[in-house]
Amino acid sequence: MSEPLRKQAIRGSMWTLGAYGAGQVMRLGNHLILAWLLAPSVFGLMALVKVFMQGLTMFSDVGIGPSIIQNPRGNEPEFINTAFTIQIIRGFGLWVVTMLITYPYAWMFGRHDPEAWQLMYLLPVAGLGTIIAGFNSPALATLNRDLRLGRLTLLELGSQVVALVVIITWAIIHPTVWALVAGGLTGSVATMLMSHFLIPDYRVRPGWDRECADELFRFGKWIFLSTMFTFLALNLDKVVLGNVVTLTDLGLYSIASVFAYVVLTISMAMGGRVLFPVFSKLKDDPARLAATCLRAREVILWVGGTACVTFAIGAPLMFHTLWDERYYGAAPIAQWMTIYMWARIVLSTMDRIPLALGNSKALFVANVIQCSGIGFGAVGYLLNGMPGFLIGLALGPLVTHLYLLRHVPVGARALFWQGARFTIGVLLVGVAGALAGKWAEHHLSELGAAAFTIGLLILTVACGALFAYRGVHAPAPAKPVGGIHPATVPIGPSTGE
Repeated sequence: MSEPLRKQAIRGSMWTLGAYGAGQVMRLGNHLILAWLLAPSVFGLMALVKVFMQGLTMFSDVGIGPSIIQNPRGNEPEFINTAFTIQIIRGFGLWVVTMLITYPYAWMFGRHDPEAWQLMYLLPVAGLGTIIAGFNSPALATLNRDLRLGRLTLLELGSQVVALVVIITWAIIHPTVWALVAGGLTGSVATMLMSHFLIPDYRVRPGWDRECADELFRFGKWIFLSTMFTFLALNLDKVVLGNVVTLTDLGLYSIASVFAYVVLTISMAMGGRVLFPVFSKLKDDPARLAATCLRAREVILWVGGTACVTFAIGAPLMFHTLWDERYYGAAPIAQWMTIYMWARIVLSTMDRIPLALGNSKALFVANVIQCSGIGFGAVGYLLNGMPGFLIGLALGPLVTHLYLLRHVPVGARALFWQGARFTIGVLLVGVAGALAGKWAEHHLSELGAAAFTIGLLILTVACGALFAYRGVHAPAPAKPVGGIHPATVPIGPSTGE
């Protein structure tokens, strides 16, 4: 990796980590406030609305962003204007689809819980977000392509602040699920408006170039199908649970997932915003691409593994301290959920390699395979309730990881053993830490147990940060790993600097 590209990647990583750290702090504060204003059943209804809204948001992408990042013509006005036109058409089309499937979606959950019939009114309004997102400027993808993530970060944080202010204000005045819908639409409008002012003299307008459209459709058809299955892989758990548990139980699951997903969100952002643009620049040299992935992945796995272990240990203390007793049931769910989150992290740190090489079909097939996890989850739920469900879900990403390794031309074996080594370590330390916390809860005073847990958390974070730092600054090894030299493309300053 060249020195300028390395510096861009490091700077982009810092912006990504900072943005998601700040964003998660805001989300934590938002959920704490809403938990005192709303009942758990409302969070269950919110979860169903968010599933629907996230699906629409993902479908409105149709691969425009990755196409601009990956395609050599991604900076040409004809290409950008054509992509913008496709995006607008897709946004309106998705809202029409929303109107058509609102009743079946509401019926699917309403027959189990009458409160869910409110979806009949919520979804057509929430679906307007797809039209709004269709007018987002392609400047979002252009900045990502060039690893200029500072402005993207500020835009996301700004729109998130606007949305949270609307959500909390609405919930105080009228504590219903409409607060979430209103906040989501307001945040979408803020993002759309600000996106057109990100790059000076960057003007985009509807246009059409047949050759550009062909290239977009050729690359994007698999991205579109892939996003469909990505959505299913990320949200089928809530859809399935919504049909077998009450809205109150679904609300507890939703609250637990908000915080368990923190580390996954960060790792996926690192993969999509930092690693994918870097990989795309190295697509003509697969050996260097794989070496770069190994070095960068080592650091992300240390950070992700530390976060998973920390959450497995600290979830009971967090929920028992910050929430009232109605939400205590979310703590064990969050602990078990870290297993699923870790499986997703292992996958998300390498699944951009085939896409960077132009093989979007492999990513589509991978997301189809990943959806199989819901079948394992259903069997697990029948065998052992919620813990079995979450362990079953984790099998989907692990099987998908094995499939994608077949499409890595160089270094697949090294990537496999790297993931296996971290997985064994995270499971052993996480289980030991959770059991130690449970022992302290039963054998020490409330204050003593809290102090013991906090001590474990500090030790875990300190060790994880140390090893992650060493991964960034590690000197080049003398022997190749998996047939390649993973340190020949350093991701941090060398020891000689």
